[in-house]
Amino acid sequence: MPSASQAPEPPNGAGGGGGWSRHRRLPRVGIALVVFLVLVGVALTVHLHYDVFVPGEAPDAASLIHINGPVQRRAGSIHLTTVGVYYGVRLPQLIAAWFDSTAQVVSEAAYPNVPGQEVLAMDQSQRNATLAAFGELGKSNLPSNGALIATIQPGTPAAQPGYLQPGDVITSADGHPITMPDQLGPIVQTHKAGQPVRLEVVRDVTASACPTPTKTLTLDVPVVQNPQNTSTRIIGVTVEPHYVLPVDVCINAGNIEGPSAGLSWALEIVNQLGPNDLTRGRVIADTGTMDVTGTVGEIGGVAQKEIGAERQGATIFLVPKTQVAEARAAAAARHSKMRIVGVATLHEAVQALSAS
Repeated sequence: MPSASQAPEPPNGAGGGGGWSRHRRLPRVGIALVVFLVLVGVALTVHLHYDVFVPGEAPDAASLIHINGPVQRRAGSIHLTTVGVYYGVRLPQLIAAWFDSTAQVVSEAAYPNVPGQEVLAMDQSQRNATLAAFGELGKSNLPSNGALIATIQPGTPAAQPGYLQPGDVITSADGHPITMPDQLGPIVQTHKAGQPVRLEVVRDVTASACPTPTKTLTLDVPVVQNPQNTSTRIIGVTVEPHYVLPVDVCINAGNIEGPSAGLSWALEIVNQLGPNDLTRGRVIADTGTMDVTGTVGEIGGVAQKEIGAERQGATIFLVPKTQVAEARAAAAARHSKMRIVGVATLHEAVQALSAS
């Protein structure tokens, strides 16, 4: 008889129980544990090709706009709506978003995170909205006193440190005054590739004051051959008129980026400078891009912006006309009593607020 401290060996070929089978399962458990830990590590570290939209703040546009001139003080307020965006989320964030009724998961390809692009879009939005607002106020034929740089082509000399920046205003080239964008190109063409063109440039020092302090620079920017048309030369910028406004308008959006506040900027300028009070004591929210003609364009995150507007206490939410159904569906899902109004132009938005 074996002793109490010993166990009989299993017979040859027996599967058996006891220590023999436990020893065979241990490697499988270890492998499964390693695989599990690897999957957890991947889930916590790998960025997926999805972004997540969540409701953002809805600041009062009046707090972000300063007009250096006589303005009308209104009892109500106009609020731009924003979306918080999480780019390239990880698996836990993605799963959490699926179970969050206020969040929206979107493809990263549809909303790519291009560094600096949203900042430029905000700058363009402010310029478009300001011009559209003055157009709505009957001041559309404004003079231009320079060529404003809207974008700079990467890889060109103009994009190198020490040269040009978006927002610079070119006032002369090789000593010739520049008041309109189309005056710059012919001067550039007089140079061979590699030769510099001397530019006088006015640059904003800060955007936090109104009128905005500026400084004047003299820059020798090399000319390069146009890769799309080898018979022409470029400096690598796109320019537009730098219009002289009847009064100085300064918009300080802070960390808000993107083009979707265009409608807010324009409505607030019209509300402060126009004869009619568009708010009449109400809290109004809106969203929509805007071009210089006052056309309102589509935006992303309508459902999240509807939530932001509702949280702000808005009674009216203006959205692009093509996205009314989406905004109303979001409001209905939350049993919101906020009125959703679709507009295609700034003029329609002004009329809607004046009539309601």
